[in-house]
Amino acid sequence: MSEALLQTRGLTKKYGETTALNQVSLTLRQGDIYGLVGRNGAGKTTFFKCVMGLAQATAGEIEIGGEKSSLNTARRKIGFMINASSFSYLNPRQNLNYLCRAKGIRPQNEVDRLLRLVQLDGVKKPFKAFSMGMKQRLGIAGALLGSPLIVVLDEPINGLDPQGIADIRAVIQRENQEHGTTFIVSSHILSELDLVATRFGFIEQGCLLQEITHTALHERTQKSLVVEVNDPAKALELLRTQLGITGAATDGRSLLLESHFDRPQEIARVLVSAGVELFRLAPQETTLEEYFMRLVGGRDA
Repeated sequence: MSEALLQTRGLTKKYGETTALNQVSLTLRQGDIYGLVGRNGAGKTTFFKCVMGLAQATAGEIEIGGEKSSLNTARRKIGFMINASSFSYLNPRQNLNYLCRAKGIRPQNEVDRLLRLVQLDGVKKPFKAFSMGMKQRLGIAGALLGSPLIVVLDEPINGLDPQGIADIRAVIQRENQEHGTTFIVSSHILSELDLVATRFGFIEQGCLLQEITHTALHERTQKSLVVEVNDPAKALELLRTQLGITGAATDGRSLLLESHFDRPQEIARVLVSAGVELFRLAPQETTLEEYFMRLVGGRDA
């Protein structure tokens, strides 16, 4: 198992009577692209602010790179973009050069590399004239300055068009694969994070409900076969005796097969040959969004 670069234990943040984070215990491992998934207001930004020291946690522990006593020093190993803000009158290179001075980084070829990575090399216009996608890409370049141990990106695809989303995804994947950069990326759009994340954490109303790998998540989005007939009892018996299919569920009209969904033609032939009227035979798959909504219980944000 990879080294844990960031761990929180029982992290809690209260604003008066409101609990924004409730006992969050999260583990970010070296090489992860960790997708922190939650609806707007679920606690994603508050979590990042506590980790970065921009908000004081009410309770719990934070450990960064194995360090939990000198967090201010450890936080220097983290690059972050919580909002894509830069000096409005400076162009991309000028903004990154300023960040280098502020962070005590000697630019050398780093600024050139990052501008190429985010496709802003050669752009001379000031930040105030940027599109949303350009602002987000410059924010990511700033977060990557100095080869940080961890890069935190809060809603980096929010408000972007499909091309902008694809551009951000490509930057994250390239930096992770070529330089081993560890990312934790938040979004309320699970389907987009699914294209880039290796692990997920699901947060709702300040509670971390589940951590799961990309592979395990897809194993839980079940495929099934819906079989709608006039006589479910007879259909069940035929499937059992002639095809060896057991464990089908029924609601009195339809059968739901959570396996054997790759045998629709064979199932149809057996049922129709035995005189069972077949109204519908269709594959069905639980989407990632449906899985998430079941996990959070469909509660209102």
